[in-house]
Amino acid sequence: MTGKLRGGGPATKWRTFTGLPGGLKALIGLSFVVAFGSYMVTPFIGVLMVKAVGLDIRVAGVLVAVATFIQFGGSILGGTVVKRLGLKRTMVLALTLRTVGLVLLGLAVTAPWVAYPAVVLVAAGPALYLPANKAYIVTSVSDALRPLFLGVSSAALNAGMGLGPLLAALLIDADPVLLLIGLAAFFALVTVAHQAALKPVGPRPGTTPARNRDERGTGIRTALRGALRPVLFTALAFYLYFFFQSFIGLYASAVSNIQVLGWVMLLNCVMMVLLQPLLADHIARANYRLLLVGSFALMALGMGVMALGSTPALLAGTALFSLGEIFLFLRCDLELVDRVPDNPALAFGVQRMTAGIGGLLAGVVGGFVFAHYEAVGDLGMFWLVVAAQCAAAALLALLLGGRRPAAPERPLLASAVSR
Repeated sequence: MTGKLRGGGPATKWRTFTGLPGGLKALIGLSFVVAFGSYMVTPFIGVLMVKAVGLDIRVAGVLVAVATFIQFGGSILGGTVVKRLGLKRTMVLALTLRTVGLVLLGLAVTAPWVAYPAVVLVAAGPALYLPANKAYIVTSVSDALRPLFLGVSSAALNAGMGLGPLLAALLIDADPVLLLIGLAAFFALVTVAHQAALKPVGPRPGTTPARNRDERGTGIRTALRGALRPVLFTALAFYLYFFFQSFIGLYASAVSNIQVLGWVMLLNCVMMVLLQPLLADHIARANYRLLLVGSFALMALGMGVMALGSTPALLAGTALFSLGEIFLFLRCDLELVDRVPDNPALAFGVQRMTAGIGGLLAGVVGGFVFAHYEAVGDLGMFWLVVAAQCAAAALLALLLGGRRPAAPERPLLASAVSR
């Protein structure tokens, strides 16, 4: 594997990918498989709780909220678990938890009380898996290749997230128990594939492990203090994203038809899959302040167009919003990893925790704002309020974006090292 790309074309990127170690290539493929299987159940948890298990809709809502909090907020524990178990074992543990959770979810149809531990286990799986997954990638490639392969990983995850719900929507009404047990068997196979295909990786060359617990704690606290600015903008990015994610379906069904939602989500997914890997090097090299300002401005423009309400406006607004999302989320990942270089699992755990906080705030604020404008019959104003918040984020980025500090010199070549 080469230490850096000699050219930026798709053919060069493909040759770089084919030259990777087999375990890393397998993980990128498995990332798609895991996201595909996960999103055959995650978007439908609430529906399953009410229609298949028979829970009261209010209880189901609380369960979904708890699951969302665990799935994102629980990722902050990923760094601690990785320190104890290693990256590969953490991923295997996470997939095992999700497999058991799916089995219990299938049993909950006849024993509703089982739904409570089932939902916790189903949510705990990705809380541990995703930080370890991304940390495995950045530990196994050079700094020069990091943007490309984080982009490729994100593309694989987004492809799975886009396709999984399409298949699940066809199967869930037929026999939800069969779907859940089938998915449990599917995840059991995926767990075995991770165990067989991945090699344990050690610290990257050039990193210096702390000698004792006090030094480790001090190093982590210092690193996180240095990461406060990218943490802030990551939280803002997810806060704004979840307005789109959570309310586009309600808006589309009110102003157009629910079928438009499928096209909107497909467009968002396709843009992420195709453009983020291709633009990864440019995103990594771009001026941090200008990239933040431009990304939030694109999101604001997209929300403003969406307020027009027609199907073409929904698609055009989604395209603009997605373009800002492509730039913003990859750069947020890179900034956090740069500031916590010796513990990427912690960096990605912090990233997902901020996503959970942003999603929670967007759900609370957005629920009240959406209900208000629905009551007065002017839903387009909802997106103008979101657009104003995106514009405010762009202004904040202009004021606080600053410049990225110079990264310490590290070897260009990083390879998987067996423990």
